[in-house]
Amino acid sequence: MTTARENHTATLLAGGKVLVTGGYNIISGELSSAELYDPATGVWTPTAALTAAREFHTATLLPNGRVLVAGGYGNGGMLAEAELYDPGTGMWTTTGVLTTPREQHRATLLSDGRVLVAGGFGEGGLAFSAEIYDPAVGTWTATGFLLSSPEDSTMSLLPNGKVLVAGGYYYSALPNAELYDPATGNWANTGAQSTGRYFHSATLLPGGQVLAVGGRTDSSYLPSTELYEPATGKWTATGMLDKGRYGHSATLLPNGKVLVAGGWGTNTWLVSAELYDPGASTWTAAGTLATGRMFHTATLLPSGRVLIAGGDGSGGILASTELYDSASGTWTATGALTTSGYLKATSLPNGNVLVTGSSVADLYNPVSGTWTATNAPSIPRYAHTATLLPNGQTLLAGGHANNNYYRNAELFNPATGTWTATSPLAIARFQHTATLLPNGNLLVTGGGNGSFIPTSLSSTELYNPVAGTWITTGPLNTARRDHTATLLTNGKVLVTGGVISGSTRLSSAELFDPATGTWTATGGLNEARNAHTATLLPSGKVLVAGGLDYPTKISSAELYDPAFGKWTNTGTMTTNRYEQAALLLPDGKVLVVGGQSAAGRLSSAELYDPATGTWTATGALNTERSLHTATLLPSGKVLVAAGENNSGFLASSELYDVGLGFSASWQPQIATCTSPLSLGGSLTVSGSGFRGVSEGSGGNAQDSAADYPLVQLRSLESGRTLFLVCTNWQTNSFASGPVWGFPPGYARATVFVNGIPSAGCVLNISVPVPTAATLTGAQTLTNGAFQCAFTNTVGALFGVLGTTNPAQPLNNWTALGGVTEVSPGQFQFTDPQATNVLQRFYRVRSP
Repeated sequence: MTTARENHTATLLAGGKVLVTGGYNIISGELSSAELYDPATGVWTPTAALTAAREFHTATLLPNGRVLVAGGYGNGGMLAEAELYDPGTGMWTTTGVLTTPREQHRATLLSDGRVLVAGGFGEGGLAFSAEIYDPAVGTWTATGFLLSSPEDSTMSLLPNGKVLVAGGYYYSALPNAELYDPATGNWANTGAQSTGRYFHSATLLPGGQVLAVGGRTDSSYLPSTELYEPATGKWTATGMLDKGRYGHSATLLPNGKVLVAGGWGTNTWLVSAELYDPGASTWTAAGTLATGRMFHTATLLPSGRVLIAGGDGSGGILASTELYDSASGTWTATGALTTSGYLKATSLPNGNVLVTGSSVADLYNPVSGTWTATNAPSIPRYAHTATLLPNGQTLLAGGHANNNYYRNAELFNPATGTWTATSPLAIARFQHTATLLPNGNLLVTGGGNGSFIPTSLSSTELYNPVAGTWITTGPLNTARRDHTATLLTNGKVLVTGGVISGSTRLSSAELFDPATGTWTATGGLNEARNAHTATLLPSGKVLVAGGLDYPTKISSAELYDPAFGKWTNTGTMTTNRYEQAALLLPDGKVLVVGGQSAAGRLSSAELYDPATGTWTATGALNTERSLHTATLLPSGKVLVAAGENNSGFLASSELYDVGLGFSASWQPQIATCTSPLSLGGSLTVSGSGFRGVSEGSGGNAQDSAADYPLVQLRSLESGRTLFLVCTNWQTNSFASGPVWGFPPGYARATVFVNGIPSAGCVLNISVPVPTAATLTGAQTLTNGAFQCAFTNTVGALFGVLGTTNPAQPLNNWTALGGVTEVSPGQFQFTDPQATNVLQRFYRVRSP
């Protein structure tokens, strides 16, 4: 973290980031600072500071997506102030004042969306009072008084809507437990624990029981654990920890087990972690923390990993953080294709997968796990492109077979299962790329054609799906084939590497700007390569991995940062490989699978973690293969199909499961989602299970719940992902803020609750249609540059032409680059070259 802290809070935001607030360190005392962790990058960045420095406070995510911070200790006393964090603006605003100033209290989001706060220390000593915050009106009202457990107890929301408070300290460790009923506002005693404990943890299990772990007694650290059964109101002992501990964290994992990490025990900060298995009622070791710590936070991320942050350790108060990952990926065989070879796979809007390239076309049904033949395209081909268009059809273009290079292009209609011809490419080509642009057109780049030794091409062309026609556009700076093309988050297309001729591989990279139709060089790869993979990461960076620099097989990987136009090395794969497949998983990792190495085709697979920049092996394929397909299914599993092994072409396919191990009954379910969705509109999703089976965290003051929906969009064509800002969520619905800055076409929405993903729901994001621009401002900046602003359709794509003589024909005007959409429908253009001319005229155009 940017700041060392203990007694802070950590809150998982609807946008997927983690907000850490306040706390304490030796240098600054109570902290007002706040920061955000981005799992996509593993980076912490400051955000706006709290209005009041505080520690021992609570933080609760509300149904409107904001975070309520309440009470705590600061400015020499207990605080009654409460404030709200808005993830959309990154700012804090004050809200209603607590009826009682307090610290070390507990807070729980009730089933009806209100927040219960109870116990802790008040100005007169222990606070037995409780109160409720209503987000609808921003006020606090007193509710019933606790009976016995005001300090260092735990608070857990039960499936019946009541709240269990257990243990705590009142001159001695308490075994007491009591229940709050929101319907009556009253507290009532329930069964007592066998042992008094405080600074312990309490976790609601998927079965409805509450697991109390460890803690302090008056004279020792407890290894004992026990279960509360709401139906009977009784506690029973369960397995013993290997080490007694208090001040630890406890997190419910997607597989239903509970991870307990760190704490204080045997007179030291503990590095040990243990897992509780509710099925077996046993504890087992779960590795060790890099740093022993206590009073840290633990947050379950949408990926199923656990983020441990801060706390107190042997070196003092900590800024360090670490991740725990329990997933274990495996492969299982699924149905066999009716064909084999070097095929292309396309995700269809109905969830099926279309595979093309042979004399037949195959459809994979994820529900039945079977392949069936469908109508074949007019010609068999390989090294072609297959693109899902915004109208739902799949476009096949170019390719090669039997020494024939094709201009042919045709469309597959999934509704009828038929193929129809469309206009052919201007030039026959294979090993080219096809990239769907933000304006709905398709960019085809490079490739090869010719005789035994193919000629690499520099030409590029654009397909208009509405008109069904191709037009040439600006040529690449360098002819290339077997390269990659990636749509960046800024709307430009990054092309990397490839073959220019014979055995000459390229390290160069270049960018296509759809606003100008031109290519410009950008930073070159650190290593020349072809037959590599390029994957757009959630951070907006591009991961290039493996490949061939003849005769060298490459194990290196590098990251492209569009902000700087530069490449940096990022770890080394466990195996050198080329002709592999790579795919971004829902958890943000990149799966790289199969390919060739010096020893032949590979069955091995590995994962790249952008948060740590490291590679780790994962489960191996059942069959080694190269030049195969890899497709993310609605279930979150990955379908790998066809390709070639050391014995010949393959018709087999298999499925990769990331290995979260959750039960289907815990999984959120989507019933409907907004489709079509216009950019700038709100995505609404309905279903069930959007409030998880458990808050999933320790139940103490540093509680970091994850029992609410996070919604991710994923473009079926480009792989771009985006977690949406939330404006309202309930147990069966989610509404987002305006969706913008996302490529149009088909996308899949996935709901994550308690680290468990739903099956995806496919929606169509409409292609923006530009209108006449409305100028909203124009000015000369202090450095002499000219800047203008205008409004238009959200997501529309614009360029600017400039000239000193408006009488010139438009083809003589100078293309000045793209326009930035600074907020939904608000565009801005800056011309730094205006400092060099006395007068310049501008024309905005939409390509």
